[in-house]
Amino acid sequence: MSSHHIVRENQEPALLIMDVDAISEDSLGQLLEWSPIVVTIDANVDFLLSRGIKIDVVFTSELDFVIHQDGTLVLPIQQHVLLDALEYLKQKKQFALHILWNEFPADALLEHSQAFTFAVYSRHFKYVIRSSFHKWMPQESVMKVIAIISDYATENLKSVSDGKYRAIADGFVNIHSRSGNVLIIGEAL
Repeated sequence: MSSHHIVRENQEPALLIMDVDAISEDSLGQLLEWSPIVVTIDANVDFLLSRGIKIDVVFTSELDFVIHQDGTLVLPIQQHVLLDALEYLKQKKQFALHILWNEFPADALLEHSQAFTFAVYSRHFKYVIRSSFHKWMPQESVMKVIAIISDYATENLKSVSDGKYRAIADGFVNIHSRSGNVLIIGEAL
């Protein structure tokens, strides 16, 4: 028996690659499995091309930047790469985005979290932006919470440092904002 999958345009989250080392190459391959729109910066082009990765858009501050790949759009950085990428994706009606970025701008992501759905891969963590998180996790699993202005509660999690937690026991962990504001919630990869 065979399985057939139909992937429609903009069905899969786009992929913004700011730091190629934010996740392993195997994990990168999984994110690329369904051929998302790939957006990056000029500093990553050689790495991505050397691995045969099709790049859709490159943002650069170099006026004479050239990429040797057909169909790649080269755009100047106008404001900030994240804001430029979000504007480009909005024009493409693409509102889901995976981001590989070790030092991501939390404030900017929170500001745009109503219009976009983000998953950020950063330094061995996957972050999502939500007002609550509920997931079964093995004991000792590590979680992080970045709460800009929000008071939040946790269940089945023990605080090990500021914003970092470990699951107390195998089972569901819960993190929820008491005010309804969104949190940036990370789980170790």
